[in-house]
Amino acid sequence: MASVAYHSIHHLWDVVQVLVARDQRSRYRSTLFGMLWAVASPALFLMTFYFLFAVALPLNVPNYVPHLFIGLIAWTWFQTSILDSVRAILGNASLIAQPGFPSPALPMSIVVSNLLTLLLSLPLLVVILIVNDTAPGWSLLALPVVLAIQFALTLAGSYVAAALNVSFRDLQYIAPLILQVGYFMTPIFYDLAAISERARAVLAFNPMVQVIEAYRAILIQGDWPGVAGLGLTALGSGLALWLAVRFFRHASFDFLEEL
Repeated sequence: MASVAYHSIHHLWDVVQVLVARDQRSRYRSTLFGMLWAVASPALFLMTFYFLFAVALPLNVPNYVPHLFIGLIAWTWFQTSILDSVRAILGNASLIAQPGFPSPALPMSIVVSNLLTLLLSLPLLVVILIVNDTAPGWSLLALPVVLAIQFALTLAGSYVAAALNVSFRDLQYIAPLILQVGYFMTPIFYDLAAISERARAVLAFNPMVQVIEAYRAILIQGDWPGVAGLGLTALGSGLALWLAVRFFRHASFDFLEEL
């Protein structure tokens, strides 16, 4: 039984690697600047928001450039993964129809591929931190933990979005609206400390708030993220992923009929 489970996981990961490599090749194929486009989008948003909220309408947020850039790249990984996953099953009907193809590999490959895009932005983030004269210190050891929590949270959302859109295809139109609301309900371009207690109580239900604030604590303040809040988010993300995997597996029995 253990060897069968290991074989299934190994096969799943092999397929994920192939799909990620395919996505990365197709994403930058025939482009002049190649992987530099992975940095261009967050850099453009960074310049736009910096002009709006540091020059034109200053919010007086300390260390605003790294504060903003960390929020942008973390949210982009989350949002892009879920939006891409909405059509992960419908857009790969030929793969789903192949006997033995592990359908969970499709949303997982999307999350991993977008994680690679985030990693491509890290050199620019390092430059921003150096220019801003910030040093993470030993708290940097907590960074993989926060990445793992966001990975679980993002993968959970991606599995639900991918499975749900097969039978409820209005989701492809609803998901961008929900994520747009989530964007403004997450302290990406503003400071969580600057809003009212009542507003913070509402935002506490958004798990991405804890994730992004943890990144900032590690990279900007050089502090360890709050154990209580991050621990609760980790438990919630783990539970959400477990439930999402069960939901996806149950829904996958009807994929071929729905397609």
